Amino acid sequence: MSKPKKNSSIIEKIEPSFVLVDIIMMGFMSYQYFSVWFSPHLVDPNRIFQMAGLMGFEFIMIHSGVFMAVMPRKISLLIFVPAYGLFAWAFNSIIGGDNIVAYIYLIAVFNRMRFAFFNVNGDLRSQQILRSAYAAITYFFLLIGVAIGSSIVPEFGLNDENLTRIGYDEAKTHGGIFLDEPQTAICLGAIYYFALALYGLPARWFWKTIPKV
Repeated sequence: MSKPKKNSSIIEKIEPSFVLVDIIMMGFMSYQYFSVWFSPHLVDPNRIFQMAGLMGFEFIMIHSGVFMAVMPRKISLLIFVPAYGLFAWAFNSIIGGDNIVAYIYLIAVFNRMRFAFFNVNGDLRSQQILRSAYAAITYFFLLIGVAIGSSIVPEFGLNDENLTRIGYDEAKTHGGIFLDEPQTAICLGAIYYFALALYGLPARWFWKTIPKV
């Protein structure tokens, strides 16, 4: 006698909505980075500093999706969620300035952590692990690319003249290649988030093919 089919959990039923939200959020983040890259005079210099620093912070947060997907729920809730929350608080305290992009980013991170709060099936967990692995690989390849090729990364609007005119040097409170040469971090963010948005499109199609329970 075959076992009755297990009902889908809440997270599995609303997963297509999460995927759609993720596509929109990643697309919006990419748009923000491209906008700053081409037209930095339209934003506060603190926003440029914040967005450049955000890509350094992503180096820490890139692992969150994998950890939240593979670790038992209790460990995720007791260890990883508070730890990443502390990192997020520290980042926001250091970067300061306009918090809009930071809030959007934190929503995106919470979206990654959703598997820490629910028991989900193996297929859904595998999808999350694959996405997290894709994000990590994409980030590290782009990071190496902009670091090695920083001298040839197009400045567009982020040239010395524009940065001086809008007061970026006064807004910058920390150093490093991402902050001293913000076009590297902004280029990384624009391409990275665009790549994540593109990855979500096949996932969105995948969930449409799953029969409704």
